[in-house]
Amino acid sequence: MYPIAWAVVEKETNETWDWFCGLLFKDLGVGDGSDWVFISDQQKGILNAVQNWAPNAEHRNCARHIYANWKKHFTEKEWQKKFWACAKAPYLMLFNLARARLARATVQGAQAILNTHPQHWSRAWFRLGSNCDSVDNNLCESFNKWIVEARYFPIITMLETIRRKVMVRIHDNVTKSHRWSTFICPNILKKLNSYITMSGHCQAICNGAEKFEVVHWENRFTVDLDKKECSCRYWQLSGLPCPHAISCIYFKTSSLEEYIANCYSVDDFRKTYAYCLNPVESMTNWPVSDRPPLRAPGYVRMPGRPKTERRRDPTEPPKHTKMSKVGTVIRCSKCKVAGHNKSSYDKKQLQVLPILGIQE
Repeated sequence: MYPIAWAVVEKETNETWDWFCGLLFKDLGVGDGSDWVFISDQQKGILNAVQNWAPNAEHRNCARHIYANWKKHFTEKEWQKKFWACAKAPYLMLFNLARARLARATVQGAQAILNTHPQHWSRAWFRLGSNCDSVDNNLCESFNKWIVEARYFPIITMLETIRRKVMVRIHDNVTKSHRWSTFICPNILKKLNSYITMSGHCQAICNGAEKFEVVHWENRFTVDLDKKECSCRYWQLSGLPCPHAISCIYFKTSSLEEYIANCYSVDDFRKTYAYCLNPVESMTNWPVSDRPPLRAPGYVRMPGRPKTERRRDPTEPPKHTKMSKVGTVIRCSKCKVAGHNKSSYDKKQLQVLPILGIQE
């Protein structure tokens, strides 16, 4: 997670997203969006802004948000893995196979996942060459949780708190990277080691050049080491050799470094954090602006029914509308005997009267 820019607006609208994306894309030099990937949560303002400023960019929708909407109608827990198998299938045949397995459990659910075209949330339709195989925007959710405490402060204090947190994060990552002795970053190395384990189930045969045929369980794939391509498409999507490619690489050599995209190297990680934020003095030393002071915006009514009670802190006990009667002694108001109330006394009398009548 590398925060680039953040802003405070009154409300998420087409105008505010267009303003933010216009400034951001200009600073980053996005141009028409070629070779860029943007992942959003289907907010209409973002969709329109990205289409306006970067029409050639690949714009993905967060599969986690799509799953949350899909889950409202298809709530079975065992269907969750089948949905994510569709989202993470790297090529069309595996997507169709995963969707067929979902259809065995729920035909309506398998049809409903097509309401949003899979090209926006499934790896099977993602463009190649970006070295980005993400199907969700969990990084944004992580950032929102990271700054949740700062968001309770007044606006200037909030922005200063976020800036200081980013400054500390850059320092921590620079310090951490100098302790690494591997070629690629440790988290990527963990993922690669899991692929190496999976490659033990692959059987590769060579055609005499740099092309291979790999049998993985009941499937068969082709690998071209010169072009760094596998017919499963995952190598081209992520920039990391898939288990099929690893089995072929080990057929030729024991080194994987030259077959991994440079963006995962420790050197590129250090280049990313080479720029550090400059320290800023306290607000008392800031120059005074001659512009008129800013005024707080008016009240903006948000959609939905307005809340009438404050949000309770998670550490607070739950709110009770009635006082608990635990430990109190119940006493009947008719017979004055403890252990029951008036309604229980009436029920007992109704049970006794018929018996008395029979005896008479």
